[in-house]
Amino acid sequence: MLSLVTLGIYSFVNDPIEFSIKLKKTEIKAFLSAPPTQPFLAQSLDKHLESLMDSLIQKSDSSPKLDTTSQKILLTGDSMCEGLMFRFREYAQTNHHDLKTVIWYSSTTIWWSESDSLQKLIRKFDPDYILFTTGSNELFIKNIKEREKYIQDIVAQAGDRKFVWIGPPNWAEDTGINDLIIKNVGKDRFFESRHLSFERGPDGAHPTWSSAAVWADTISTWIMEKSRHKILMRKPAAKKNLY
Repeated sequence: MLSLVTLGIYSFVNDPIEFSIKLKKTEIKAFLSAPPTQPFLAQSLDKHLESLMDSLIQKSDSSPKLDTTSQKILLTGDSMCEGLMFRFREYAQTNHHDLKTVIWYSSTTIWWSESDSLQKLIRKFDPDYILFTTGSNELFIKNIKEREKYIQDIVAQAGDRKFVWIGPPNWAEDTGINDLIIKNVGKDRFFESRHLSFERGPDGAHPTWSSAAVWADTISTWIMEKSRHKILMRKPAAKKNLY
Protein backbone atom coordinates (compact mmCIF):
# COMPACT_ATOMS: atom_id res chain seq x y z
CA MET A 1 0.00 0.00 0.00
CA LEU A 2 2.83 2.43 0.93
CA SER A 3 4.49 1.74 -2.40
CA LEU A 4 1.30 2.59 -4.29
CA VAL A 5 0.86 5.87 -2.38
CA THR A 6 4.51 6.83 -3.00
CA LEU A 7 4.22 6.12 -6.71
CA GLY A 8 1.01 8.08 -6.85
CA ILE A 9 2.61 11.16 -5.25
CA TYR A 10 5.69 10.79 -7.44
CA SER A 11 3.57 10.91 -10.58
CA PHE A 12 2.75 14.60 -9.83
CA VAL A 13 6.44 15.64 -9.54
CA ASN A 14 7.66 17.47 -12.66
CA ASP A 15 11.17 16.02 -12.72
CA PRO A 16 12.07 12.41 -12.15
CA ILE A 17 14.06 11.53 -9.02
CA GLU A 18 17.33 9.90 -9.84
CA PHE A 19 19.22 7.36 -7.77
CA SER A 20 21.43 4.78 -9.33
CA ILE A 21 18.36 3.98 -11.38
CA LYS A 22 15.70 6.20 -12.90
CA LEU A 23 12.10 5.62 -11.78
CA LYS A 24 9.69 5.93 -14.64
CA LYS A 25 6.69 8.11 -13.85
CA THR A 26 3.27 6.49 -13.77
CA GLU A 27 0.34 7.68 -15.85
CA ILE A 28 -1.89 8.38 -12.82
CA LYS A 29 -1.70 12.16 -13.26
CA ALA A 30 -2.53 11.98 -16.94
CA PHE A 31 -5.38 9.58 -16.25
CA LEU A 32 -6.88 11.78 -13.51
CA SER A 33 -6.39 14.98 -15.49
CA ALA A 34 -7.77 13.73 -18.79
CA PRO A 35 -11.41 14.58 -19.61
CA PRO A 36 -13.67 11.50 -19.57
CA THR A 37 -14.32 10.09 -23.02
CA GLN A 38 -17.57 8.51 -21.83
CA PRO A 39 -19.54 8.84 -18.56
CA PHE A 40 -18.68 6.10 -16.06
CA LEU A 41 -22.34 5.02 -15.72
CA ALA A 42 -22.68 4.69 -19.49
CA GLN A 43 -19.51 2.60 -19.63
CA SER A 44 -20.82 0.28 -16.94
CA LEU A 45 -24.19 -0.01 -18.69
CA ASP A 46 -22.55 -0.85 -22.00
CA LYS A 47 -20.46 -3.57 -20.37
CA HIS A 48 -23.54 -4.97 -18.65
CA LEU A 49 -25.54 -5.02 -21.90
CA GLU A 50 -22.65 -6.65 -23.73
CA SER A 51 -22.42 -9.34 -21.07
CA LEU A 52 -26.18 -9.89 -21.19
CA MET A 53 -26.17 -10.26 -24.97
CA ASP A 54 -23.32 -12.77 -24.80
CA SER A 55 -25.29 -14.76 -22.21
CA LEU A 56 -28.43 -14.77 -24.36
CA ILE A 57 -26.48 -15.86 -27.43
CA GLN A 58 -24.88 -18.71 -25.50
CA LYS A 59 -28.28 -19.77 -24.14
CA SER A 60 -29.75 -19.73 -27.65
CA ASP A 61 -26.87 -21.77 -29.01
CA SER A 62 -27.30 -24.38 -26.26
CA SER A 63 -31.05 -24.87 -26.82
CA PRO A 64 -32.09 -28.36 -27.93
CA LYS A 65 -31.73 -28.95 -31.65
CA LEU A 66 -34.06 -30.94 -33.86
CA ASP A 67 -32.79 -34.49 -34.24
CA THR A 68 -33.53 -35.52 -37.82
CA THR A 69 -32.19 -39.06 -37.52
CA SER A 70 -34.36 -42.18 -37.51
CA GLN A 71 -35.60 -43.16 -34.05
CA LYS A 72 -36.70 -46.41 -32.46
CA ILE A 73 -39.87 -45.31 -30.70
CA LEU A 74 -41.71 -47.20 -27.97
CA LEU A 75 -45.35 -46.17 -27.45
CA THR A 76 -46.67 -47.75 -24.29
CA GLY A 77 -49.05 -47.20 -21.40
CA ASP A 78 -52.76 -47.65 -20.76
CA SER A 79 -55.61 -48.03 -23.25
CA MET A 80 -55.21 -44.45 -24.49
CA CYS A 81 -52.31 -45.78 -26.57
CA GLU A 82 -54.74 -47.65 -28.77
CA GLY A 83 -56.28 -44.61 -30.40
CA LEU A 84 -52.91 -42.87 -30.77
CA MET A 85 -51.19 -45.93 -32.21
CA PHE A 86 -52.72 -45.81 -35.68
CA ARG A 87 -51.79 -42.22 -36.39
CA PHE A 88 -48.33 -42.58 -34.85
CA ARG A 89 -47.70 -45.49 -37.22
CA GLU A 90 -48.18 -43.07 -40.10
CA TYR A 91 -45.81 -40.57 -38.49
CA ALA A 92 -43.21 -43.31 -38.08
CA GLN A 93 -43.50 -44.28 -41.73
CA THR A 94 -43.36 -40.69 -42.97
CA ASN A 95 -40.35 -39.78 -40.82
CA HIS A 96 -38.49 -43.10 -41.14
CA HIS A 97 -38.89 -44.11 -37.50
CA ASP A 98 -39.46 -47.62 -36.15
CA LEU A 99 -42.51 -47.74 -33.85
CA LYS A 100 -43.31 -50.48 -31.34
CA THR A 101 -46.54 -50.34 -29.33
CA VAL A 102 -47.36 -52.19 -26.12
CA ILE A 103 -50.71 -51.54 -24.43
CA TRP A 104 -51.44 -52.42 -20.82
CA TYR A 105 -55.19 -51.94 -20.51
CA SER A 106 -56.49 -50.29 -17.32
CA SER A 107 -52.95 -49.86 -16.02
CA THR A 108 -52.01 -47.30 -13.36
CA THR A 109 -48.81 -45.75 -12.11
CA ILE A 110 -48.78 -48.29 -9.25
CA TRP A 111 -48.83 -51.22 -11.65
CA TRP A 112 -46.08 -49.80 -13.84
CA SER A 113 -43.89 -49.03 -10.85
CA GLU A 114 -44.27 -52.24 -8.87
CA SER A 115 -43.80 -54.52 -11.89
CA ASP A 116 -40.82 -52.68 -13.46
CA SER A 117 -42.66 -53.19 -16.74
CA LEU A 118 -41.20 -50.14 -18.46
CA GLN A 119 -37.68 -51.28 -17.65
CA LYS A 120 -38.45 -54.72 -19.09
CA LEU A 121 -39.78 -53.17 -22.32
CA ILE A 122 -36.69 -51.01 -22.60
CA ARG A 123 -34.48 -54.07 -22.35
CA LYS A 124 -36.57 -55.86 -24.98
CA PHE A 125 -36.88 -53.09 -27.60
CA ASP A 126 -33.95 -50.77 -26.76
CA PRO A 127 -35.89 -47.64 -27.83
CA ASP A 128 -34.31 -44.26 -28.52
CA TYR A 129 -37.56 -42.49 -27.66
CA ILE A 130 -40.38 -43.42 -25.27
CA LEU A 131 -43.96 -42.14 -25.56
CA PHE A 132 -45.75 -43.07 -22.36
CA THR A 133 -49.38 -42.52 -21.42
CA THR A 134 -50.82 -43.46 -18.05
CA GLY A 135 -53.02 -41.50 -15.66
CA SER A 136 -56.51 -41.79 -17.12
CA ASN A 137 -57.41 -44.43 -14.54
CA GLU A 138 -56.25 -42.16 -11.71
CA LEU A 139 -58.11 -38.95 -12.51
CA PHE A 140 -60.43 -39.07 -9.51
CA ILE A 141 -58.60 -40.98 -6.79
CA LYS A 142 -58.20 -39.55 -3.30
CA ASN A 143 -54.83 -39.04 -1.61
CA ILE A 144 -53.20 -38.36 -4.97
CA LYS A 145 -49.94 -37.39 -3.27
CA GLU A 146 -49.37 -41.06 -2.51
CA ARG A 147 -48.89 -41.72 -6.24
CA GLU A 148 -45.82 -39.50 -6.46
CA LYS A 149 -43.35 -42.25 -5.55
CA TYR A 150 -44.74 -44.43 -8.33
CA ILE A 151 -44.41 -41.62 -10.87
CA GLN A 152 -40.84 -41.02 -9.75
CA ASP A 153 -40.05 -44.71 -10.15
CA ILE A 154 -41.44 -44.75 -13.71
CA VAL A 155 -39.28 -41.75 -14.62
CA ALA A 156 -36.27 -43.50 -13.07
CA GLN A 157 -36.98 -46.59 -15.16
CA ALA A 158 -36.87 -44.43 -18.31
CA GLY A 159 -33.41 -43.27 -17.25
CA ASP A 160 -31.66 -40.97 -19.71
CA ARG A 161 -33.70 -42.13 -22.71
CA LYS A 162 -35.63 -39.50 -24.62
CA PHE A 163 -38.99 -39.58 -22.87
CA VAL A 164 -42.39 -37.89 -23.17
CA TRP A 165 -45.29 -38.58 -20.82
CA ILE A 166 -48.57 -37.96 -22.67
CA GLY A 167 -51.10 -36.65 -20.16
CA PRO A 168 -54.59 -38.16 -19.94
CA PRO A 169 -57.40 -36.67 -22.06
CA ASN A 170 -59.53 -35.52 -19.11
CA TRP A 171 -63.29 -35.76 -19.47
CA ALA A 172 -63.70 -34.02 -16.09
CA GLU A 173 -61.55 -32.14 -13.58
CA ASP A 174 -59.00 -34.45 -11.94
CA THR A 175 -57.86 -34.55 -8.31
CA GLY A 176 -54.26 -33.67 -9.16
CA ILE A 177 -52.68 -36.45 -11.22
CA ASN A 178 -51.70 -34.10 -14.07
CA ASP A 179 -49.98 -31.58 -11.81
CA LEU A 180 -48.19 -34.36 -9.95
CA ILE A 181 -46.80 -35.81 -13.17
CA ILE A 182 -45.69 -32.37 -14.40
CA LYS A 183 -43.90 -31.78 -11.09
CA ASN A 184 -41.82 -34.93 -11.50
CA VAL A 185 -41.39 -35.06 -15.28
CA GLY A 186 -41.07 -31.40 -16.25
CA LYS A 187 -43.20 -29.36 -18.65
CA ASP A 188 -40.88 -30.04 -21.58
CA ARG A 189 -41.36 -33.81 -21.17
CA PHE A 190 -45.09 -33.75 -20.43
CA PHE A 191 -47.71 -33.20 -23.11
CA GLU A 192 -50.74 -31.70 -21.40
CA SER A 193 -53.91 -33.14 -22.93
CA ARG A 194 -56.49 -32.18 -20.31
CA HIS A 195 -57.47 -28.85 -21.90
CA LEU A 196 -57.94 -30.21 -25.42
CA SER A 197 -61.38 -30.89 -26.91
CA PHE A 198 -62.20 -34.47 -27.88
CA GLU A 199 -64.98 -36.40 -29.52
CA ARG A 200 -65.60 -39.32 -27.16
CA GLY A 201 -66.52 -42.91 -27.79
CA PRO A 202 -69.47 -44.75 -26.19
CA ASP A 203 -67.77 -44.90 -22.77
CA GLY A 204 -67.53 -41.12 -22.64
CA ALA A 205 -63.79 -41.31 -21.86
CA HIS A 206 -61.79 -42.60 -24.81
CA PRO A 207 -61.46 -40.32 -27.85
CA THR A 208 -62.88 -41.63 -31.10
CA TRP A 209 -60.33 -42.86 -33.66
CA SER A 210 -60.61 -39.63 -35.66
CA SER A 211 -60.29 -37.47 -32.55
CA ALA A 212 -57.31 -39.54 -31.39
CA ALA A 213 -55.68 -38.92 -34.77
CA VAL A 214 -55.98 -35.16 -34.25
CA TRP A 215 -54.60 -35.68 -30.75
CA ALA A 216 -51.58 -37.49 -32.21
CA ASP A 217 -51.09 -34.63 -34.69
CA THR A 218 -51.02 -32.10 -31.84
CA ILE A 219 -48.61 -34.22 -29.79
CA SER A 220 -46.30 -34.68 -32.77
CA THR A 221 -46.11 -30.95 -33.48
CA TRP A 222 -45.32 -30.28 -29.83
CA ILE A 223 -42.61 -32.94 -29.80
CA MET A 224 -40.94 -31.48 -32.87
CA GLU A 225 -41.16 -27.83 -31.81
CA LYS A 226 -41.40 -27.53 -28.02
CA SER A 227 -40.34 -30.70 -26.21
CA ARG A 228 -37.01 -31.25 -24.50
CA HIS A 229 -36.09 -33.90 -27.05
CA LYS A 230 -37.12 -32.68 -30.50
CA ILE A 231 -37.27 -35.29 -33.22
CA LEU A 232 -38.56 -35.17 -36.77
CA MET A 233 -42.35 -35.58 -36.75
CA ARG A 234 -43.54 -34.19 -40.06
CA LYS A 235 -47.25 -34.60 -40.66
CA PRO A 236 -48.16 -37.51 -42.95
CA ALA A 237 -50.14 -36.91 -46.10
CA ALA A 238 -53.88 -36.96 -45.53
CA LYS A 239 -55.70 -40.23 -46.21
CA LYS A 240 -59.41 -40.45 -46.76
CA ASN A 241 -61.66 -42.77 -44.75
CA LEU A 242 -58.79 -44.03 -42.65
CA TYR A 243 -60.53 -43.81 -39.25
